[in-house]
Amino acid sequence: MKAIDLRLIKIILILFSWGYSLNLTITDYHDPQANHILDAEIYENTLIISAMVQGIEFYDISSGGQLNHIDHFTLGQNGKANCVEAIDNYAYFTSKNGLYVVDISSPSNPQNLGRVAGTNNFILENLDAENNMLAVAAHEDGVLLYDISNPQDLQLRSTINSDNAWCVRLKDGYAYIADELVVKIYDISNTSDPVFINQIETSNAIKDIALTQSFMYVALGSDGVDIYDLSNLENPIFLDNYNTNTLAHRISPFENKLAVSDWDDVDVLEWDGNSLNRVGYKNTGNRTMAIATKDNYIYSAEWASVQAFEFGPVSGPDIDLNTLELNYPYVNDGDSYSLSVEVINNGSSTLNIVDDYVTNSHFEIVNQLNDLEPDQSQTVEIIYNASDLNSAGAYRIYTNDPDQAMVMCETNGNIDGANIGEPAIDFELDYIANGEGSFRLSDQLGKVVVIAFFAPN
Repeated sequence: MKAIDLRLIKIILILFSWGYSLNLTITDYHDPQANHILDAEIYENTLIISAMVQGIEFYDISSGGQLNHIDHFTLGQNGKANCVEAIDNYAYFTSKNGLYVVDISSPSNPQNLGRVAGTNNFILENLDAENNMLAVAAHEDGVLLYDISNPQDLQLRSTINSDNAWCVRLKDGYAYIADELVVKIYDISNTSDPVFINQIETSNAIKDIALTQSFMYVALGSDGVDIYDLSNLENPIFLDNYNTNTLAHRISPFENKLAVSDWDDVDVLEWDGNSLNRVGYKNTGNRTMAIATKDNYIYSAEWASVQAFEFGPVSGPDIDLNTLELNYPYVNDGDSYSLSVEVINNGSSTLNIVDDYVTNSHFEIVNQLNDLEPDQSQTVEIIYNASDLNSAGAYRIYTNDPDQAMVMCETNGNIDGANIGEPAIDFELDYIANGEGSFRLSDQLGKVVVIAFFAPN
């Protein structure tokens, strides 16, 4: 194994001067029964959370920003929910074994109408509805267009071919399809005979599309978010890109802004006529998988939890961390390694530090955290002094932030498992979707490989 340099290595993080408060205040939090959450949808005053494990959650959000849990629901038939779309008192769920229709006219007592015939053999993803039309992305099987005028008897009108349809959005008789790196636009005014209009090449695999009166936003994972002027579908105009911190996954427009689920955090973006800028931010650290908005409230679906935020001026102090975990590389027994966390006051008054400490004696704070004025930040250096023991703990900060009196950043050193800097173990696995044959890690030598393990069972 390559030796670790014995000299103390200090990683210096770039400090940002925001120039404004980043305007997101936590209003509520819920730890639901459902987990492996994948989607969020708002219908009237109901928030629907769709999860792969343990089903679906319904919340009354009529009191803005408050999560009043009203029901837990499952599809049955081993139907592990993926994405959800709601319209006209019905919710449509894609799942691992087909498309389901649920009557939500009484959200506290949803009624499952069953699985749509002929959909159990598809790998279904995102979906969208407009008027009496439902479009369902089905990866290499294209986009399925259904007439939903009778929700108890959906009729398949046509299928739009694709290489790998991940997402679809409908607006004013047009379908916008995320097909790998391309947005394809179709006229579906005649649902039995969709007509191709145009396509837009992007820089990365498309995760989501959001449409407003004049603009199209495209979530591009590690490439952030693109914005386009769609005034003329024959000639869409690229306006700008905002490269978010992590992985722009799902997006939701509200009040001329855009909420972004960015894996580690929630971002709010705004087009000012010249550029796409970040005007809101909150690091959740909870795998923010999906996002939904209503008025000035943002609802964050976070793998195993749900949070609500209010977007608007922050009246007091507001603490944020640039990361919620410090994962140290493997360090030889007796040696040290240093990492840093940036603490930011995104509020409008002084952030008073009541206390800060580490919970594991193998970690040491180099510079104690001081009170922070609005828009001020401080980088706190934390040294890991390695031993032969598995070292896990947290850096805890107590402040006068009214909605987050305590925040913490995990500290992990020489964990039992894979550590940063250690050689990866070779493996070979068969493709079960989006490819043929098998994937062998050693075939990728010299490349950056990102592996996400999902084990819903």
